[in-house]
Amino acid sequence: MTPFLYKVAEVFLREYSFDLYKLTFVFPNRRAAMFFQKYLAEIAGKPLFSPRMLTIQELFSSLSSLLPADRIEMLVMLYKHFVKISGSDETFDDFLFWGEMLLNDFDDVDKYLADAKQLFRNVHNFRSLDDDLSHLDENQIEALRRFWSNFMPAEGSKTKEKFHETWKVLYELYDSFRTELLERGHAYEGMIFRDVAENIKDREVDEWQSDGFVFVGLNALTPSEMVLLKHLKSIGKADFYWDYDSPFVHDELNRASLRVKENLTRFPSRFEIADNSSDIKPKMEVIGVPSGVGQAKFITQVIQDLIKSNDIADPDEAINTAIVLPDENLLLPVLYSIPEEIDKINVTMGYSLSNSSIAGLINHLSLMQQNLRKWNGEDAFYHRYVNAVLNHPLVSRSAGPDSEQLKSHILKYNRIVVPVSEIPTNSLLRLIFTPIDDWRKIGGYLHEILSTLYNSLTAEKHADMEKMQPGDLSVEEEIDADMSSAGTDDLEREFIVQYYKTVTRLQDTLSEAGNMSIDTYFRLLKKLAHNITVSFKGEPLSGLQVMGVLETRAVDFENLIILSFNEGVFPLKNSANSFIPITLRKGFGLPVYEHQDSVYAYHFYRMISRPKNIYLLYDTRSDGLQSGEVSRYFYQLKYLYNDYFDISERVVTYDVTTPQIAPVSVDKTDIIMEKLREFRQGGSKSLSASLINNYIDCPLKFYFTAIEGLSEESEVQESVESDVFGSIFHRLMEIIYQRYKNSVVTIDVLNEIIKDDSYLTAIIEKTFAQYYFKDSDNPRPLEGQYYLIGEILRSYVKQTLNIDKQFAPFTYISSEYRFNREYKLNDELTVNFKGSIDRIDRVGGSVRIIDYKTGAGKTTVKDIPELFDDSKSKRPSQILQVFVYGLFYLLENPSVELSPAVYYLREVFKDFNPTIKVDKKVVSNLAEYLPEFTEMFNELIEEIFSPEIPFYQTKNNENCKWCAFKGICNK
Repeated sequence: MTPFLYKVAEVFLREYSFDLYKLTFVFPNRRAAMFFQKYLAEIAGKPLFSPRMLTIQELFSSLSSLLPADRIEMLVMLYKHFVKISGSDETFDDFLFWGEMLLNDFDDVDKYLADAKQLFRNVHNFRSLDDDLSHLDENQIEALRRFWSNFMPAEGSKTKEKFHETWKVLYELYDSFRTELLERGHAYEGMIFRDVAENIKDREVDEWQSDGFVFVGLNALTPSEMVLLKHLKSIGKADFYWDYDSPFVHDELNRASLRVKENLTRFPSRFEIADNSSDIKPKMEVIGVPSGVGQAKFITQVIQDLIKSNDIADPDEAINTAIVLPDENLLLPVLYSIPEEIDKINVTMGYSLSNSSIAGLINHLSLMQQNLRKWNGEDAFYHRYVNAVLNHPLVSRSAGPDSEQLKSHILKYNRIVVPVSEIPTNSLLRLIFTPIDDWRKIGGYLHEILSTLYNSLTAEKHADMEKMQPGDLSVEEEIDADMSSAGTDDLEREFIVQYYKTVTRLQDTLSEAGNMSIDTYFRLLKKLAHNITVSFKGEPLSGLQVMGVLETRAVDFENLIILSFNEGVFPLKNSANSFIPITLRKGFGLPVYEHQDSVYAYHFYRMISRPKNIYLLYDTRSDGLQSGEVSRYFYQLKYLYNDYFDISERVVTYDVTTPQIAPVSVDKTDIIMEKLREFRQGGSKSLSASLINNYIDCPLKFYFTAIEGLSEESEVQESVESDVFGSIFHRLMEIIYQRYKNSVVTIDVLNEIIKDDSYLTAIIEKTFAQYYFKDSDNPRPLEGQYYLIGEILRSYVKQTLNIDKQFAPFTYISSEYRFNREYKLNDELTVNFKGSIDRIDRVGGSVRIIDYKTGAGKTTVKDIPELFDDSKSKRPSQILQVFVYGLFYLLENPSVELSPAVYYLREVFKDFNPTIKVDKKVVSNLAEYLPEFTEMFNELIEEIFSPEIPFYQTKNNENCKWCAFKGICNK
């Protein structure tokens, strides 16, 4: 394979030899120029003066006195002209989206030399179309008529009226905007192109600082480029070389051929370039991989195969191999997947600043400041964004323990919003959590944060260096440590410096901007950061080449690997937003989708025309908008050009069959038995009714919670969850009845409580402050969702009191009766047991122990064994719990007659009786059932402490449905 640029270099060295430096070569990109220079050196074999080399954009810039303007500065300027001309009160925030659109449209208008006055003309009626259209051809006139027949404002059509009103100011806006740019000596790219095209004929021949211009590898020329090329050709200072060797670009049915004949006819080559095409069919393999990262990982195998087959003869160089990334998000996965046999890698695209760690932090700060709130009269930040900032590696490293302290504080006090007064005194955290209410303050705010982070990383690095004593590490270890440092902290500091400069640039650009939201400022900052790349250090003309699609123009490789070869990605499906409707764009010769499609088709078919080995990898997944469909180019190759390639297809599949999950059980080793001893007499832990229920439901869950102390991760509750709701209700009932301790409660007393809404409101606010807001000293009126939940609690309290009427008069004894005592099962086993009984009262001669439950349930059970039956999905665990409470209450109060009851809040509005029944009989004296219950209860506890019986998984899968540990045991 002889590269196109090599053949051009060969011809010009032969024809010009040492006079080659007098010429200027113009390429589509800088990469092509570098390869051309490399080939010149290889062919010459000795030193020579290099010719001047430019990209087409650099050539136009060198021929114009105008300087490229900053895009954001242009947006601000365009907005001012728009407000002045239209009299609109539209904010810059609202203008920004279509301001970008107008800049793109103005750029197209100038690059394609369209008549802006005619394009943006104010059409009042159809007759005006007949005036002064002599400069338009029939197609353009027809396009105008067709467009305006649809878009003339009609009565009742506000959209068309708005479009027409806006359209009327566009030419004046275009003209005044360009005028100010010209006065400043600045321009957008299209304006520079137009300036050169319109003034090129005024340049004298001797003004050209070159004996000739050689245009190499161009294709889709804009009208302004064509004007320049025509003029240079007419004065004998231009030569043209088109990379049209591929037979595919000459096929008129192929969109890649759109400009081929026109370019060859208008701009022929002075010297003939030999066609060294080989008769050997290139090998093409199309590979489907079910993920983006999976494609990157598959590159390892592809490159290793190329090395084994000697297609990569020297892995240390591998310059004959390129990896092309239509989706540049795969850059890092690709770099991590290149095998270690490849010594040198050249990444042409750099690493976007928007993908850096500091960009992630700025994004968190943006969201945090945009969601600034008021809480108790002071500024406060939403907890999710606060935690996102605190968890960021740069902040957690620099703020140290203070960031952990703040996270703990947020969790402990359930801070949905974090007031500024609760931020620790740490200097970095104080900077970060400074409220910003004006976009003009953001620049200074970010500068201080970035400076602090940079200084912190620098100080940390110096401290680490000072700790190291000479001779602590070997030479190799020192080198590794230096490389590791350079690859982490130094890179982070470089990103911080680049972001600092970006903020400074944006601040300077927006100095004349008017009102703007904080959101818009951060959007503009993000846009700037996206366009800034931090280059990878390396030798550009050696090693494996990793590049984007546009960087492949005019460059050839023997081995080509293209990733993301999916429809919609390659070719890119990106219909650019434009204020100019497609009908008018076509009428005035402005680029439309077909133009973009032909450009992509040319890039692809030119790219695959010379390699020996071509690998096309695509993502087979079908998720959301992603179709998993291979690019249309593959089908064209398969059905139209299959004679030119040795094509093979395959789909990489992964074994995703679910293996049979082995049951999980934990043997009671000596270590675990030692942990169990903590629950025995003299130990520091106690069993409870809830732990007993856990063991019955799933012994493995008991192990996780009781033995290992595992629990779900705590997080801020933005709504009142069931556990907090239950705690509030329990506390409300305790407060209500506490006043009547050891007193008789009558129906009249209950009615008075039910009617006293002001009292209920006060205690609801108090309990909310204690259990939800976690600020007992500052109860406050409930608002929003909390008010609604408070009213729900009020209704439950009142209905519970109504149910209590059926037992009145009764004597209230206690609430939250706590016990923590030893329980002897036999001579060898005594355990610690604790519990808390929600309420105790006396009705007649019987004492009731009552348990409140926020859910639904039943108060009847068939028999005692049903309480311990782990096979039942809806085992009456609540009844077992109240039986356990009764057992221990009787141990402390053996002479009483005990009756258990459970109040289910979801049942209280029905015909509900809370008294427990066994085999349809009311349990009025628990002692009658205790012998059987105690026997089964003791057997269960003995099983827990038996070293022979492991902690095994439940066999009832219903118990796993809401289990927090099902991810651990894979049940």
